Amino acid sequence: MKDYLVYILVRLIVSVLQMLTLEKAVALADGLAWLCSDVFKVRDRLVEDNLLHAFPEKTPAERHEIVRGMWRHLLRMLVEAAFAERKIHLNNWKDFVTLENEVPALRAMYEGRPVLLATGHLGNFEFAGYILGLIGIPAYSVARTLDNPYLDHYLNSFRRSSGQQLIPKKQAASMLNQAMELGKTVAILTDQDAGPGGVKSKCFGRTVSSHKVVSILAQMFNAPVGISSAIRHNEELFHFTISVVEYLEVSEHPELANPKAMAKWYNDSMERVIRQTPSQYWWLHKRWRYD
Repeated sequence: MKDYLVYILVRLIVSVLQMLTLEKAVALADGLAWLCSDVFKVRDRLVEDNLLHAFPEKTPAERHEIVRGMWRHLLRMLVEAAFAERKIHLNNWKDFVTLENEVPALRAMYEGRPVLLATGHLGNFEFAGYILGLIGIPAYSVARTLDNPYLDHYLNSFRRSSGQQLIPKKQAASMLNQAMELGKTVAILTDQDAGPGGVKSKCFGRTVSSHKVVSILAQMFNAPVGISSAIRHNEELFHFTISVVEYLEVSEHPELANPKAMAKWYNDSMERVIRQTPSQYWWLHKRWRYD
């Protein structure tokens, strides 16, 4: 019953947003973000601990500005999901999205090679998947099934709206192999905790546990790996730079092919990007558990 009530609340918020003009929807989202950051202080201890370790040189006021920006970003993502289908389409997506360093990855995709996109909870990664589908490259995305089945179904309906295919985390092995054999593009959130059995490396100076799947698939299928991000411009809705931050052909760099070396490579790369726009990272999830 609780799951259904939460789902109804989320649908109600989205319905209200869709009834408003975009400007008023943003104002409502920013108001909700202020409540989360300054009034209810949602997951405040975890977020502050993560930021304190990541940016010890910043003052408490500076770190709190990152918290406020993070909540604005998260709530604006909700607005973007609510308006995406009516706002962005095949004929106008270039008015909103700038592609950067995309040529090698897109060439591999259009050649029908399997491609791995390693990304994280940074920027609007959901929007990046939506855009890939619009331009004719519907990605397969590994997604953890939400504990709330109603919200899980609702979120997945948005993900599928431009052709994105979902691979449930619990069924990932066989479906990933099939997608790679078909020469598909697979997006994986590499900053999800892999548990005690994962590959240990450092990110922001603290130990994280990463899955081996990127390294294994890259070697099995000779698949290039692109570290990607979708960073919002100056808090403007729908205006993003979707960038392939790093691009790796494992056959040309065998020293990075093993799980430990690859985990270090993509964690180092993601840390550099996060440091440039820390307010667009999800500091509220438990990634650092091993120090």
